[in-house]
Amino acid sequence: MSNPQSPSGREAGNGYSLAQASLNGHGVALAISGEIDIANAQAFTDEVHALFNGANSELTLDFQNCVFIDSAGIRALVVLAHEQQARGRTLKLSGVTGEPERVLRLSGLLDSDLLEEGLTSNQNPPT
Repeated sequence: MSNPQSPSGREAGNGYSLAQASLNGHGVALAISGEIDIANAQAFTDEVHALFNGANSELTLDFQNCVFIDSAGIRALVVLAHEQQARGRTLKLSGVTGEPERVLRLSGLLDSDLLEEGLTSNQNPPT
């Protein structure tokens, strides 16, 4: 991923922040920092909608700097994944490690057809 742009700056108040990054013409990537939990899952979903703005392209969520996700965060991902499926696309996740990876694996979401676990934090998108 390239350098993040336009951070939301909401981490202090909401527990997370989002920064938009280019995927070299391969869609939109949003880098997540902080936590996605019951206190901010709806705000997270709303902000993803605002930043993605209904674009008809791939959406990748970069979890490299996400340190925590709970069931409300998982629900937010399921909602976003269903929206992508309605567009004939698959929601992609990258950089999923640590506690978020453990929770997403335990939930079965990483092994479902709803999500595609794409690029790791050590890989670059195709050019």
